Amino acid sequence: MGKAKDKYHHGDLRRRLVEAGIDFLATDAEAEPSLRQLAKSIGVSEAAPYHHFADRQAFLNALICAGYDRLRSRCLAAAEAGGGLRGLLAAYVGFAIDHRSLFRLIHRSGAARDPAHAELHAASQAAFAPLLAQVRRQAAAVGVADPERIGFLALMVWTQVHGLAEIVLADFLRLADGRDAFCERSYAYVETGLSAALGQS
Repeated sequence: MGKAKDKYHHGDLRRRLVEAGIDFLATDAEAEPSLRQLAKSIGVSEAAPYHHFADRQAFLNALICAGYDRLRSRCLAAAEAGGGLRGLLAAYVGFAIDHRSLFRLIHRSGAARDPAHAELHAASQAAFAPLLAQVRRQAAAVGVADPERIGFLALMVWTQVHGLAEIVLADFLRLADGRDAFCERSYAYVETGLSAALGQS
């Protein structure tokens, strides 16, 4: 046990516990990871995680922040690849499909939308930023500069793509092999809707 303690010195244990939590979510779609289980899985004492997390909720908050960071990275990569709005929408839905349990965890609580929860709020806003930037670019291209309007339209785009992701995850429409084609049609619909909204005075 002493070797494990030396291996995960200071902040490294915190990082490893979060990574272990993400790994757990990838293999168990129903349960949330417990600090006791994760400590055992990486070879540290059950008390060790509490040097880094005040309680289980503090750990889950760290896990949510890490999830938002991974979602942000996925969306930034899509933006940098030049795929435009459609690329961002596909990245969002793709992240939901590839990280089903993590995706649902980060969106389950409204705390991340509350500025009182500073770290969660910042992580949530950072994940939303690539979409907001894309809508801002498209707005600028047609002479729309009102930040309130742009923010609202970006939020409306998010509600559509998030709803699509949830429908895909739940297999609500029983899309089977037609899932990708349905998603592509949905992305085109959202694109058309945003263009129409930006064209309105």
